[in-house]
Amino acid sequence: MDSLAGAVAFFDIGDTLASVTVAPTGDRIERLTAYPHVPPVLAALRDQEVPLGVISDRGPFPAEEVNQALRAAGLWELLTPELVVYGRKDSPRVFEQAALRAGAPDPSRRLLFVGEDAAERAQALRADFLVAPHPRLALPVLQPHARVRYVRVSVPPAQAGGDWRAALRDLPLVPLHATGDARTTLYAVATADAAARLDDLGFLVDRLGAEDEPLTTDLYLLRDDHQQDSGFLRADGNSVTFFEAGPAARRVLASTEEGLLVAVPAGRSVESYHFKGARHGHNLKLVPSLSLLEAFDGGATPTLATAAEPASTAIVLSGAEKRTLRTRVRRQQLATNVERYSGARPTDGSGVLIHSRHIHHAGNAQAVETLVRDLERIGAGRFVVRRHRFGHEGRSLENVEAELAARDLDGIVLLTAHLDSTGARQLGFRAVLDPAPGADDDASGVAGVLAAANAIQALDAALGVPRRTVRFVLFNAEEHGLVGSRAYARDQAAVAAPIVAVFQMDMIGYDVQPGRTFELHAGFTPAAAVEARSLGLVRLAAELLPQVSPRLPAPQVYPDGGEGDPAERRSDHYSFQLEGYAACLATEDFFAGPGRLAATPEPNPEYHLPTDTVVNPAYAADIARLLAAAAWVAATR
Repeated sequence: MDSLAGAVAFFDIGDTLASVTVAPTGDRIERLTAYPHVPPVLAALRDQEVPLGVISDRGPFPAEEVNQALRAAGLWELLTPELVVYGRKDSPRVFEQAALRAGAPDPSRRLLFVGEDAAERAQALRADFLVAPHPRLALPVLQPHARVRYVRVSVPPAQAGGDWRAALRDLPLVPLHATGDARTTLYAVATADAAARLDDLGFLVDRLGAEDEPLTTDLYLLRDDHQQDSGFLRADGNSVTFFEAGPAARRVLASTEEGLLVAVPAGRSVESYHFKGARHGHNLKLVPSLSLLEAFDGGATPTLATAAEPASTAIVLSGAEKRTLRTRVRRQQLATNVERYSGARPTDGSGVLIHSRHIHHAGNAQAVETLVRDLERIGAGRFVVRRHRFGHEGRSLENVEAELAARDLDGIVLLTAHLDSTGARQLGFRAVLDPAPGADDDASGVAGVLAAANAIQALDAALGVPRRTVRFVLFNAEEHGLVGSRAYARDQAAVAAPIVAVFQMDMIGYDVQPGRTFELHAGFTPAAAVEARSLGLVRLAAELLPQVSPRLPAPQVYPDGGEGDPAERRSDHYSFQLEGYAACLATEDFFAGPGRLAATPEPNPEYHLPTDTVVNPAYAADIARLLAAAAWVAATR
């Protein structure tokens, strides 16, 4: 290894060194949890006598509070205190300040910034730093002449059954996404040296894009649903419209069965590529996930006994349970909360209207604040409400979590929806200014989670039965590629959280035609065990339907027979399946099927438009009540 004399490494905190949980007031750090892979990386750098520092935006938190959180996480003792620098990273200024602390200007100095946000890495490059997108690449990037790039690594079919991942764990490579039925094709960021060594080991390696492209871009899968519908040899897709010529043409790294693989540069939002004909979950941000380097069959995570196999005896709710669910999850309650979160009525007596929950709009932060207040009120002092902080596109965003602590039973049950919205299908949509009410997508899901929280809190208070932990979680930045749920699920997996069930509600409010059809999705082709347990959650909900929502027909269940699940990878439940957790999605009749003889679906024509302002609240309440019942049973049986 070349000498690292003169090298100094700085790290961002959130999403890079640790997960960050914030108090409901938003002005106090509740907990920093170091990622398991971080201490070994920092120790290896210290062994090479590389001083370690931090460059991070502390936001509203006093510097000493952040320092204390680093101490509690076991990270402070690995750092050089004078190299801990706090400030905004939206210009080179804070990086220049850190360089002065490190003794620059000095030709012998090699300054490195490690952070997972492409926009922040771009500012560090302007200040003449080296940059790395993940701690695992810190030491390799400090080597002279080290270059990184996107790669696609495939295992020869004859070798797919071996422990080939062990070879990748020993290389400077960070996986972003796995595909194929056995997850034997990995997309990753790797050094040029790692790619060459994979060649020699017999892997099939495609170099994607240019060298060092991962330093200032984020990688996305953009699904061209219009092209998929039009079919082979029909030029009805979107690639020519968005990527025909100029710099845009270079952003497409590959065309795959899953979609277009696009490197989105720092400063450019993925929503600028909102394709014609796009459906639910049309983009996916590919983020570092070291769990992809582990053998995966989904069998190591907790199993929920009531959903693991088809029930041998019927699950019967008591009269008290059914009455509480019926009275606490009502049409009017759903209608009121959809209106509050889509700008049709004020959130409270202050007259505040949330016209948009888009992550670039001020209404997103207002929605977070309102959710915190609503969940604290619903919890009546029994919920622990937190904000889970993560970064995306150069900004700090928050998921909202409310936890009802366990009573005598192990495991965690989640009820979830996404809180953000968009109007990006509207030509000329200006995210910072324009309305994006998202009444159906996904204020209906938000209202469903709030109603379920109300019901489960009341059930627990009245019955006092043994129960697992129940969490109500609202995810941010779903519209930008499941970003908030990926951050949350990754952080839960890092601490081996015993999540036994995830019930996601995404667009449960559009129903105009007779029949009141709706869908439950559980497909996950990479791991049969995860799909089987996810289908168990669907069976549980379907069994409860006549008891709590008899006006709904039997759900359309996906996958069905040999037919795939069109919603696989397309909503926040997928983020948990990726980590081996059982998860399912409830949605309106959005997708075709299941089966060739199925009735025509009823997708919302106002999807991703500023005109998404109306839902059918009785229909949404029936779906929310069903998911609340399923979560209650999952928590108590």
